[in-house]
Amino acid sequence: MDTQPAKHSIFRKIRVRKEDSAFVYFILESYEGITSYSTLAFKVGDAHRDLELRIAPDFLEEVNALLKSLGEMIYDL
Repeated sequence: MDTQPAKHSIFRKIRVRKEDSAFVYFILESYEGITSYSTLAFKVGDAHRDLELRIAPDFLEEVNALLKSLGEMIYDL
């Protein structure tokens, strides 16, 4: 019997410009297994997309580094 406590996912919301959303989806999917995401509800004409990430605690550092790199690439930080 497994006696280790269950690890809960960490949820994080991010906002990306609509024109960058396909690129962000592609990158997140290419890092298969470190996070999953859902696009949250939006209205036609919105200039952005909100995504909710579900992150396993063991991958939090990797996801944070990935998000930082994405921000630097997309937004010239």
